Amino acid sequence: MFTLAVGFHYRLPPGRFAVIAVASVVYFWLYLYTFCLTNQLAGMHEDQINKPSRPLVEGDTSRQGAFLRTGLTFVAFPLVGWALGVWQWALIWQVMTLLHNLGGSRNWVVKNAVIGFGVLPMLGPAWQMAAPLTADAWRWMLALAIPIFFLIPVQDLRDLHGDATTRRMTFPIAFGETFTRRLLCAGFALLPLVDHFLLIRTSGASTLGWFAEAATAALCWTIAWRVPCRRTPAYDHRTYRCFEYWYTAVLTSAFIAL
Repeated sequence: MFTLAVGFHYRLPPGRFAVIAVASVVYFWLYLYTFCLTNQLAGMHEDQINKPSRPLVEGDTSRQGAFLRTGLTFVAFPLVGWALGVWQWALIWQVMTLLHNLGGSRNWVVKNAVIGFGVLPMLGPAWQMAAPLTADAWRWMLALAIPIFFLIPVQDLRDLHGDATTRRMTFPIAFGETFTRRLLCAGFALLPLVDHFLLIRTSGASTLGWFAEAATAALCWTIAWRVPCRRTPAYDHRTYRCFEYWYTAVLTSAFIAL
């Protein structure tokens, strides 16, 4: 979505726009797939408790096959990045992936930093595929990375039992569930201010801009309301999904905000 928004902003010719759109899908599929493969290979023990339906845990695929696909995609990802002129971002993300999945995620600082600042090697190449990086690009990247670093513990609320059993020191375990939920409630209640002052409204007021702000604010306030209400893994999982919807909605708003 962000690549398409940048291409739309710079009025790329239709042919180049179509090529960039397809290339972006391939690149970011590899971005996600390489992370998920290594994450699930390294986290099988926790997944047996937290996410028993994952394919490695259920035996739907073998570890040998997952290792083979990891090797192939770890080679393919920077090659695709090289073809698109964003290979540096691909290598940075591979380093961050290994840092997170080969033990770093057991510490909340490393875990949150990789997820939060993983926004940079996501949105950086998304922009750079279509146009050179500008101050606006860095504003979008940092305005999303920093809040996500502080708010991503909402992801950990659904996995408290498994993380405690396997001694994974996530933010809610380090600082307590009650404090974490209160902090997240306040953070999500204030998050629309970031959208308003740094992202969606920066290009000036418009009807579509106000609609985008209302939609993203509604998602933020829904999360702020849900976080302290109930404490079940299934409920917290749906709350985290709302966070993902917010992120997607903000990136979609770039069509009108850039």
